Amino acid sequence: MKFEWYLYSTLLLPLGLFIVLVKLYRKKKQFANQIKLTHQFVKRELARKRLELKALGGREVWEYPEEIRNHPLSVDLDLCKKTGLVPFLDVTISSQGFDRFLKKLLQIEPFEGNLLQKKVKSYLGDGRFLFQILRKSIIPGEENSKLDLGPLDAKESFWKKHPWMRYFFPVLGVFTPIYLLLSSIFSLPFVPLLLFVNAMIFLRHRKESLGYWNEIERIGSIASNVSYAWIRMFPKARQKTKRMCVELTQLKNDKEWIVSILPHFLLNVIFLWDFWKIRRFQKWYDENAQHWSEMRNQWIELESNLPAAQFAYLNPEYEFPIWNSSAQLSADSIVHPLIPFSMRVINPVHSIQQSDLVIITGSNMSGKTTYLRTIAVNLMLAGIGAPCSGKNVQLPAVKIHTLIRSQDSLEDGISFFYSEVRRLASILNAKDDQNLVPILFFDEILKGTNSKERKIATEEILLLLRKKGAIVFVTTHDLDLASLQDAKLFHFTELEENGEMKFDYQIRLGISQSTNALRILQKEGIPISKLS
Repeated sequence: MKFEWYLYSTLLLPLGLFIVLVKLYRKKKQFANQIKLTHQFVKRELARKRLELKALGGREVWEYPEEIRNHPLSVDLDLCKKTGLVPFLDVTISSQGFDRFLKKLLQIEPFEGNLLQKKVKSYLGDGRFLFQILRKSIIPGEENSKLDLGPLDAKESFWKKHPWMRYFFPVLGVFTPIYLLLSSIFSLPFVPLLLFVNAMIFLRHRKESLGYWNEIERIGSIASNVSYAWIRMFPKARQKTKRMCVELTQLKNDKEWIVSILPHFLLNVIFLWDFWKIRRFQKWYDENAQHWSEMRNQWIELESNLPAAQFAYLNPEYEFPIWNSSAQLSADSIVHPLIPFSMRVINPVHSIQQSDLVIITGSNMSGKTTYLRTIAVNLMLAGIGAPCSGKNVQLPAVKIHTLIRSQDSLEDGISFFYSEVRRLASILNAKDDQNLVPILFFDEILKGTNSKERKIATEEILLLLRKKGAIVFVTTHDLDLASLQDAKLFHFTELEENGEMKFDYQIRLGISQSTNALRILQKEGIPISKLS
């Protein structure tokens, strides 16, 4: 009898040692992660504040969904580049929140700029809200990794598929360890047979139990990463949310036992451990599934607004735009938010009304295209509820269209000109919301064809767009285009200093009277005998 007692004690000793080591490892790992994540969060936000865009480590363009990376606004405004607006703004945690943010930014979802601005201001009203939400929900892992916040897997209950196990496993799971204990004292028979039966039951349902463990791991990771943020976000449901997340996190932590095969096998042979955990998870699901889904949906909505709120928090000098119903666009000053502070040139947006045509002329490299992108990017910021990088920006609810960069395709047999025509056709045929003012940005429209046909087509297209009530910005080197009736004319120019070309990137009234293409060619070593 003594020999059997020592034998069973020897078997239980490694299991007890393993339990102690797992608990110590879990505490150490949690503490180390907290320090690492805090450092990561502070470093990332300092880089964002200082416009150190490369330090933010955005994803590659091809890593974005095709719908996003090939969207005209993404292509024309370089939104998805590593140094573009999307990685600069992105502070989302989940792939679902990130997707929702992108759809708002690109106006794939219905325009709600005014409403979103109110939400962003409400987040800023509590000074610590943003810090607590972002700090407590940053996820460990690879750079640009996102949490999968997919809905709960509504799989059929394990007990409905195996009703007999609901009543059989608790009896066996309690009886086996008691019987083993008594057997170690009184040398009871059938111990190997009992352990064999438990092992067969465990192995028979191993595949199903792994499915439950994977689901517990997935949603448990969500709970461990966002539980504090959810509690902070919904104080009225604090206790219920806390209890829900704590129970799920505990279940998720139990999954560490299955990493090691031998302890996991022994736990199931002795206690039918997996079945106790499945029952516990099923109980959690029945009690919390509805509350979890509500928290998840509200979190995704809040999370999609966090980029705008953090942008406002880090840039208190920027002003929220003033919305108007008179279809007027204007700004005392405006600048592109991604241009380094030392290189910024501030320009105004003179009062523009619905159906206005704004023609901007100027020499090469003088700032025409950057000015278009500056206005477009700030309108996009306004559309997600963020402040604009400017002063006294007034605007209506708008639908943004751009045609700044067209690309040919050898694979699809599409020429540069035809690519531009297709983009134009999609803009002209777009069925915009009647409550939104279409605003279009064209850089050198129809530059892929001859000047005669280009002038005829451009005049017809611009006339049609004005009839539709659109505000149209056009940059061009074609000074004849500036003769269109009622067009508002502006220009950029270069300056001469000691025989060198200089640019001040300031917008001016009227038509440009200077050109510099031949001088640029000559400067780069291309022989030009006659200068204009």
